[in-house]
Amino acid sequence: MSRKLFRSKYQPTLPHFHKTVISLGLLLLFSVSTFGQDKDKADLQKERDRISQEISLTNKLLLETKSNRDKMESELGLLNRKIRLREDLIRSLRGEITSYNRKIKGNKGQIDELEDELKTLKGSYAKAVRFAQRTARSQDRLLYIFASADFFQAIRRIRYLQQYSKHRLKQARQISETQDKLNELNASLLSVIGEKDALLSNEEATKKELSADVAQQKTLVSGLQQEESKLKKKLRQQEKQRESLNKEIQRIIEEEIRASKKTNSGVFALTPESAALSANFEKNQGKLPWPVERGVITSKFGKNPHPVLAGITVPNNGVDIATNANSSVRAIFDGTVSAVFNISGAGQNVIISHGGYRSVYTNLREVHVAKGQKVSAKDPIGKVLTDEASGKTEAHLEIWKVGGDGTTTKQDPALWIYRQ
Repeated sequence: MSRKLFRSKYQPTLPHFHKTVISLGLLLLFSVSTFGQDKDKADLQKERDRISQEISLTNKLLLETKSNRDKMESELGLLNRKIRLREDLIRSLRGEITSYNRKIKGNKGQIDELEDELKTLKGSYAKAVRFAQRTARSQDRLLYIFASADFFQAIRRIRYLQQYSKHRLKQARQISETQDKLNELNASLLSVIGEKDALLSNEEATKKELSADVAQQKTLVSGLQQEESKLKKKLRQQEKQRESLNKEIQRIIEEEIRASKKTNSGVFALTPESAALSANFEKNQGKLPWPVERGVITSKFGKNPHPVLAGITVPNNGVDIATNANSSVRAIFDGTVSAVFNISGAGQNVIISHGGYRSVYTNLREVHVAKGQKVSAKDPIGKVLTDEASGKTEAHLEIWKVGGDGTTTKQDPALWIYRQ
């Protein structure tokens, strides 16, 4: 047998290393993509849990608001909030379903790629086995070595036979690992499809609950529209109360600015302690505690459409938070009580100074603090007022910023308090 024929028969080409790289890349891609999808899933689940808790609290508050004609407006406000929450929940569910669809598509793609890779590995391994069978006898191995052109080629062939044996074992491990990963992906795919089906069922149930809420909303609106003149009269009364509150807050802050200018050569300036407190307040934007332990925002900052009267908007300098009757109202940050005052028809009110910021708490039945008193975050400052006529139990929170030139700007409290 010639050396050329012997070499072509007994010396197959080793599989290229890029096959191994592809396999490792696929496994790495699977790990990274799964981590990202699991993170998205966790975030979406957290958002759904938050919305579900808020819906549960809203339902409890609705039970406290009996459906009689005097309290229908309060019931409508809570119902509107629950409808918005259900819409948010459906959007969150759809987002999670989309995430599952991406994961299913990704799993299927990885399964296809791993099946191709497994086929390639098995084909390569079969060639290696055939070569091993041909060189299994010691005599064949010696012939293969002695067929070398020179001494150095003989050494290389000895090393080749040793390395090829190790490579064949490595191939066997790769096949086993790839098969395990393929089985894992298939099991994961079945699990994901099951979870997606559960989400779809949840979405359908939420849609039915939303339809029932909307039907109830229409009934309440229809009943309230028959009392349009009464609603407009109440709206005018509320506008007067808001104006009185706004003027009193402005007056109190302006007095503090004038007092600062007297002691600072006509310039408004914060003391080092107040400046540090103000900076700390700013650092905690989005992290401040709620003014009540449990609540639902029923009226946002800015202009809000009237729930019944078409074309009419109701301005809000802060946020209204529906809560349980007799709930405590608490400070949202460390500070000093600037003022305690009363507004006719709107209960008692407290202003707390936080350096260059002021937090305002209104619609209180009773107050537990006094002017000049230092308070810490979450310290109780009073009890929320429940309107006997409407049945509303709402705490009102405002945040004002006092600029370096003494000008004041109203802030959206929802951007400052922690998002539940």
